[in-house]
Amino acid sequence: MNRITKLTTVGLLVIGGSVVAVPAYAADLTCTDDLGSQTVSGNLIVPGGADCVLGGATVEGDIVVEAGGWLDATSVTVTGDVVATDAYGVSLDGTSVAGDISAYSADTTVGFLYVNDLKVGGSVEAGGIDVEVVDSAISGSLLTQRANYVDVVRSSVGADVSVDGSGWGLSMTGAVVKGDVTVSGSSRDVLIGATADGGSDAFANSIGGNLSLTGNTANLRVANTTVYGALALDGNSPAAAFGAGVRAGSTTGDYTGEAPTAPPAGDQAIAVTVPDQGSGELTWSIEGTSRLVDLGVATENLDHYAASGEIVPIRVQDTRAGNPGWSLTAQVSNFTAGGQEVSSKYLGWTPEVLETQGGAVAGAPVPSGFDSGQGLSVARTLAQANDGHERGSSLVGADLDLKLPLETPRGTYNATVTLTALS
Repeated sequence: MNRITKLTTVGLLVIGGSVVAVPAYAADLTCTDDLGSQTVSGNLIVPGGADCVLGGATVEGDIVVEAGGWLDATSVTVTGDVVATDAYGVSLDGTSVAGDISAYSADTTVGFLYVNDLKVGGSVEAGGIDVEVVDSAISGSLLTQRANYVDVVRSSVGADVSVDGSGWGLSMTGAVVKGDVTVSGSSRDVLIGATADGGSDAFANSIGGNLSLTGNTANLRVANTTVYGALALDGNSPAAAFGAGVRAGSTTGDYTGEAPTAPPAGDQAIAVTVPDQGSGELTWSIEGTSRLVDLGVATENLDHYAASGEIVPIRVQDTRAGNPGWSLTAQVSNFTAGGQEVSSKYLGWTPEVLETQGGAVAGAPVPSGFDSGQGLSVARTLAQANDGHERGSSLVGADLDLKLPLETPRGTYNATVTLTALS
């Protein structure tokens, strides 16, 4: 029986029989709140019972999560390791870890390691907790000991995968493993490329080495999985049940269901997982360092004052599935100067598309209300794209044309543009 032990001393963690050195950095930082996107030049420590939230941060060292601590990291770069001992949980989303990840909880069933869209330069080890690895790439190995459950979904592992003693089983789908896969001692469903009733999962597994299934004592299903080495079965009760799409270089041991076929012949094998298309989103942002538009000093021109300028360009990004149409509208508040107010109908514009990789079309020109109409005092279309437009981003802008009556009181006037994206 494997035993997971923990010993914590100054600068050293002994976890699950392996030794992880934690170097001392002069600039170590303790995190007990939301640190945002700052750069930490040293180790980051999450104390016991504290919640640490990172978004876009860079940690030039290790992250150490102490007992009861919680790390929630999104789009974070870690140049060292992530080490968690008896932690409440570790969530890594869109994050890069150059070293190893180690998360253990000794003699408990509390805690979790959730990784999504993660790149790991080293290996991942976990025990005594929930483990989920989704849409991630691990350069080294993946090892779990007495984890509550283990999910490996649409992820690649550069070395071996070992899942031992998982109390709530294993689900592996869409995994690409260059080395061996060993699953032993699980007491709940072990589903490898298969559903609980034996059907094939939508995402197939590819295993470059051997697949060994030993001493599992619950529903053991294998389907839609290619094993380029040997598939070995021993001591499973009930015996493994094979569904459609199981291929192996050789098969030994007891099983029921469809007999595996041979892997495709050839000198090399290529595997790629295509995930579900993301829902995407429609966003816009100001393309510039300032949101202020300066029309300068109005000049007298026969029967009106005139001023002109350009809005700060706006980038529209649309990554939504199906490429539905959209429009970006704008409306301008009245101009004010002290107690004076002038209608925004006197402001007109001529929209333009400055860059188009997203199928944007400029809105119609709107004359100043001095000439006719309501100008920009009502919502006007700056740009739009039709259904089925090209996916990508567009940069849009507009030339502004302000014409004010000569009786307008003197002063420095300000107004606000409100942009609205519609779909």
